[in-house]
Amino acid sequence: MGLPRFFAPDLDAAARIARLPPGEAQHLTRVLRLNVGDAVTVFDGRGSEWMGRVAGTSRSGATVHLGEPVDPAAEPPVRVTLAVGLLKGDQMDAVVRDATMLGATAIVPIASAHVAVPAAGRRSDVAVERWARVAAASAKQCGRAVVPVVSPVTRFEAVIAGWHLGPTIMCVEPARAAGGPGSLPGVPPTDALLLVGPEGGWAEAEIEQAMYSGARLLHLGPRTLRAETAPTVALSVLWSAWGW
Repeated sequence: MGLPRFFAPDLDAAARIARLPPGEAQHLTRVLRLNVGDAVTVFDGRGSEWMGRVAGTSRSGATVHLGEPVDPAAEPPVRVTLAVGLLKGDQMDAVVRDATMLGATAIVPIASAHVAVPAAGRRSDVAVERWARVAAASAKQCGRAVVPVVSPVTRFEAVIAGWHLGPTIMCVEPARAAGGPGSLPGVPPTDALLLVGPEGGWAEAEIEQAMYSGARLLHLGPRTLRAETAPTVALSVLWSAWGW
């Protein structure tokens, strides 16, 4: 069994001491009941990780003395931004959790034409903060040293207009797609935008706008997937084509 891992987003490697955020400190002291001198690892969410030992604990927090750097788990060869139609309830939590494990670099919840979430939910900072915590917990659990950035809910049109880093892959119904899971080009780009729709799918105008911007339309097979499952399948398809 590996050493306990802790996420310290404000870590300053030069200082050699990492102060854990409150939730992580509580996990160290109250759940795992670690003591001064116990061995742990600490990661910063930006791709770096260190061996460490608990330096101090108190009711107000915990600190870890940093030791040698640790080679983090390998990241995928492509920085994929997952832009996914906003889902209701804990479905979005599941998408963020699994996309983190599968190597997404960033996650953008989309407000599109067929999203069923009320307008107030689309503007909720509380939801975005929760998804960020879900991403951090997923990275901690799976051994990843990178925590994806979770953006505020963004309109579909703004996502399309603002993407200029690499190809756009849009998941659509088989009848509209240019090809299936095996049709992606084998040469991986540096960055890519992956668009996955909400439960109601994409509006025709959204597909047309994506095509106008140069998006490649991809289907994920002949079966109808649940909305919270489709992003996991889509990311798996990308890594099958581009390696990991």
